[in-house]
Amino acid sequence: MTKDTGIIVALIGNPNSGKSTIFNSLTGASQHVGNYPGITLEKKEGSKYYKGYNITFVDLPGTYSLSAYSDDEIVARDFLLKDKFDIIVDVVNAINLERHLYLFTQITELGMPVIIVLNMADVLESEGKIVDTKTMSELLGVPVLTTVASKEIGISSILDCTVNLFEIQNLKNQIRARTDYGDVIKEEIDKLNSLISKNLELPSWFSIRLLENDPFALKLVSKSDNGNIVLEQLRKSSDHIKEHFGKNVETEMVDRRYGFANSVVKTVIKKNGKKRIDITEIIDSFVINKYLGIPTFAFVMYVIFKFTFTFSEPVVNIFGLFFTWFGCFVTRFLPSGAVQSLIVDGIIGGIGGVLGFFPLILFMFFAIAFFEDSGYMARAAFVMDRIMSKFGLNGKSFLPLMLSTNGCAVPDILATRTLDSKRDRLITMFVVPFMICGAKLPIFALIIGAFFSGKYQTSLMFFMYVLSIAIALSVAKLLSAKVLKGESAHFVMELPPYHLPALKGLLLKMWERSWMYVRKAGTLIVFTSILIWVMFAYPKSPINENLNKNEQSALQVEYSVAGKIGQLLEPLFKPIGMERSKAVALISGFVAKEIIVSTFGTIYSIGDDSENTRSLKEKIANSRDWSPLKGITFLIFCLIYTPCIASVVVFFKEAGSNYKWLVMLIVGNTAFAWIASFIVFQLGTLLKIGM
Repeated sequence: MTKDTGIIVALIGNPNSGKSTIFNSLTGASQHVGNYPGITLEKKEGSKYYKGYNITFVDLPGTYSLSAYSDDEIVARDFLLKDKFDIIVDVVNAINLERHLYLFTQITELGMPVIIVLNMADVLESEGKIVDTKTMSELLGVPVLTTVASKEIGISSILDCTVNLFEIQNLKNQIRARTDYGDVIKEEIDKLNSLISKNLELPSWFSIRLLENDPFALKLVSKSDNGNIVLEQLRKSSDHIKEHFGKNVETEMVDRRYGFANSVVKTVIKKNGKKRIDITEIIDSFVINKYLGIPTFAFVMYVIFKFTFTFSEPVVNIFGLFFTWFGCFVTRFLPSGAVQSLIVDGIIGGIGGVLGFFPLILFMFFAIAFFEDSGYMARAAFVMDRIMSKFGLNGKSFLPLMLSTNGCAVPDILATRTLDSKRDRLITMFVVPFMICGAKLPIFALIIGAFFSGKYQTSLMFFMYVLSIAIALSVAKLLSAKVLKGESAHFVMELPPYHLPALKGLLLKMWERSWMYVRKAGTLIVFTSILIWVMFAYPKSPINENLNKNEQSALQVEYSVAGKIGQLLEPLFKPIGMERSKAVALISGFVAKEIIVSTFGTIYSIGDDSENTRSLKEKIANSRDWSPLKGITFLIFCLIYTPCIASVVVFFKEAGSNYKWLVMLIVGNTAFAWIASFIVFQLGTLLKIGM
């Protein structure tokens, strides 16, 4: 075996098994993210050079079984059944061993080399139990390793075992104990195997997949020559098994697999002295308590915002000062004129407005990743199920809503594929855009920071987040009661044990989610900033020597393309406290919500040179066009109105290319935003609040 050989490892496991943490520890910064062919689900791959081998790890979506139903389960199944790889690493949660071994019983039928990784072994020990890994390995015929992924314990043993297993020449001859389906089912499997070997060029495990009515296997056989012979035998075999057991073959095979898993658990789990205090049970007595669950969730979200604003503010200020200094620095070396204005006002002003809030995004993603990896967010979904069921949804719908705060609404609309009901999916897709996603966060940070002191910023941001949830649930209730009537699907979710997240994993998640924000600033936002500058800079207004620079700048806005567009829209936006520049910013926000900030950065960079020493936040705070009331009204409009074009396109596709739903999303949300903003602004004006 020559060195520098490539090894491809499929990393699979149940949700909440710690698989992704292990993947992060194995691959570190070498990982890259793409999409699976034909489906927009995240595909993670990472590499590790170890003992002369280039090992590629493919992190498959979490799945409970190869009998796939949701899109993420289908991806995992199809990869194992169709793609080329060398070894399977099955990550198993040690404290839920029986249920997690069910997936192993299906994997072992593929005839590929397997490594079992028992994760969270420390949690099992805290319960006074240990796994006899030697007995388990001998019983199953595969290597069994123990890890504590959150502490990176046992990670190197996975690499060693992978290399050792790959170097064995007879990889596919591993001895394993497999599920005993009994003589009746085994006989029918043999019949199908015989026909498949004669008529089709397919592996023997297809017989089992066919008996389970796996859509992928059935489709492949039906397209093959002589496939009808196999399908006829399948029908006879299924009928025979049903007559014998009084239930269909899938149910009988599931029972046999769980029976096998149960016998393994009884054999290998040993007691290890007195059971320690169960920290998970103690915390859950508060966290998922009927009365304390919601207040606890509210407190956690408040902590996230407090952490974000408190620790990011000094760094945000430094970033703001840097871009201000950089703009002044460039001004010194460029002659006054269009080129200087384009670079300083258009590009630096636009991009600086967005990237100035990059530290805030980093801190927010870090805080959310901490609560995700600790095991709390699964509890939040469980707790929110009680509320969401009253609004026509279930706890699973909460996950896409919560994940919206992680960055972009696009992947969260796609995340609704995990919902079992089409009705639940559609309602959730409608309400996901109401959440404060990572793209909206800089807008809220800018406006709140401009008009409210530090001690009120966290409270106001928390209030806006609560408001976004209230709006989302209210719209969900309206849709479920009037438009998409029906019962919500039942909610079932595994609650993982609490554990301290690995710092490395948190940092990787934080950067992964933040990098998309940076890429937008480097591509889409640069282009849009230039476009916005052109719209405000041309056509040129006549020079009036009697006007000062600020007055001349205001005249330029009147003459510009953007000014003309704003003038047309002003009658529509004036009743909600917005003049033409805000109207133009909101239109640009349809491309991407971050561009609203870059648009303001460009607008407030054009004009008086003395203003260049101020940050964008200070310029807005001192502008005559703004007030605290107008700021709050603007945020409410941004919170509700039509999502960005990328979200709209994905929504349209996921909603079955239905134009009725598309119009309802764009027109309905924008009309709702105008009405809500009108009420807030007019009521605030009447009561003289924040004028």
